[in-house]
Amino acid sequence: MKLICYILLILLIPTIPVGAQTLSGGQVQVSNQSILISDNGQVMIGMDITLPTAMELSSNCVATLTPVLKTQDNSYNRILPAIWVYGRIRSIVQQRERSIPSDAYTILRRKNGTEQTVNYSARIPYEKWMNGAELELLADVRGCANCQKEESSAFVTRANLERYVVKPAVAFVSPAVEAVKNRAEEGRAYLDFPVNQTRIYPDYRRNPSELAAIKRTVDVVKNDANTTITEIDIVGYASPEGRYAANARLAQGRAEALKNYVMSEYGFKADLFKVNSVPEDWAGLREYVTKNALPLKDEILSIIDKNENDYDVKEGYIKALDDGKVYATLLQDCYPALRHSDYTVRYVVRGFNVEEAKQIIRTRPQQLSLQEMFLVAQTYEKGSNEFNEVFDVAVRMFPDDPTANINAAAIELQRGDLQQSVRYLDKADAQASATLNNRGVLKLLQGDLDSAESYFKQAQAKGSVEAGANLEEMVNKRKDDAIFGK
Repeated sequence: MKLICYILLILLIPTIPVGAQTLSGGQVQVSNQSILISDNGQVMIGMDITLPTAMELSSNCVATLTPVLKTQDNSYNRILPAIWVYGRIRSIVQQRERSIPSDAYTILRRKNGTEQTVNYSARIPYEKWMNGAELELLADVRGCANCQKEESSAFVTRANLERYVVKPAVAFVSPAVEAVKNRAEEGRAYLDFPVNQTRIYPDYRRNPSELAAIKRTVDVVKNDANTTITEIDIVGYASPEGRYAANARLAQGRAEALKNYVMSEYGFKADLFKVNSVPEDWAGLREYVTKNALPLKDEILSIIDKNENDYDVKEGYIKALDDGKVYATLLQDCYPALRHSDYTVRYVVRGFNVEEAKQIIRTRPQQLSLQEMFLVAQTYEKGSNEFNEVFDVAVRMFPDDPTANINAAAIELQRGDLQQSVRYLDKADAQASATLNNRGVLKLLQGDLDSAESYFKQAQAKGSVEAGANLEEMVNKRKDDAIFGK
């Protein structure tokens, strides 16, 4: 693939007046103008210059048509080889004397009454001032007393020798088919129980709102025709307040009570449930202490982390801090939140065809597999908002999935958000060909061509088609840098 920067034609002047008295009856016609830069740093100028049928040149006269590339303020210019047009007698003299002007592009004998066209082309080395320069066609007629010289101030076209814009190819990965779509809805309930009791009173304190939240979670799955509940997990937690053995009984008993409540509300069978308990939520206590400013914070954390199997002894250490003031603070501000029941409703989702998936992705995207989302994306134009949004949804639903992250990185690279693309690339399979290719795209856009080339070669060795195309982009980019400078 050759590097060619095409010219933006700002203005086309189809006719240039020349020599009104001795080159009369018509106007020079200029067409098919182009200015471009080749891959070896040469500016190539081309146009068709036509002398129309009605244009006449006196027999003893000679006209020159000279293209000039110049800046708008005339501070720089480059005069190009001229077209020499001879009248009949002047042409005979020229042939007899075998004199060829040093600046001649071509020598043309004017045949009055005939249309004559010169396909003009010239190559000159690129210089920075040429970007935005104007191309003029100057006319000069001489050889008789009444000949006049005319110079046109109109330009044929303006050069806009643009830098090569790299268009790297990002790689997307088609996700594997998810044979069984296992999903889960999770929640945490803070049920209130009378002291040392395990029976649930639906109207007691916060229980109406907490039980309603549990039922909403179950209903979302149970009432959806696309899903089937496979298991409900319940884990009961107690705070470190009091004897460990008593807390173990309360945590397990309250988890069982929640199971019985849900069974009675829905008529579920007991084998649908999995019930466990954590007698004292020391992990929750540690998290609270870590996040909050407390007196003797380091001492509390040291006790929590102490290798002591007797939790009642550990609780005693905390009670002894600052004459019990620390423990009183925890008892009031922390321990109530450590008494909770965590529940997980596990379910499977049926498969969807593409048309169904296009609807589901707007309402319940978590029910789709990555592969179903990928197929939805293929129904949209690549790079469109709809196409990009599918991959945005995919990485939100599967934030740690390598495939979701490599595709999300590809989208961000196309958007130009290099910082966000790095976050996604860091979660992708580092050795996958798509990851290597997209790492190369990132480096290319950052201007690190050597690193980009290394990544592309690694990806190409693993079969990446995109990497092969990007290596060609690298060639063009390097040529562009050589011509214009970095």
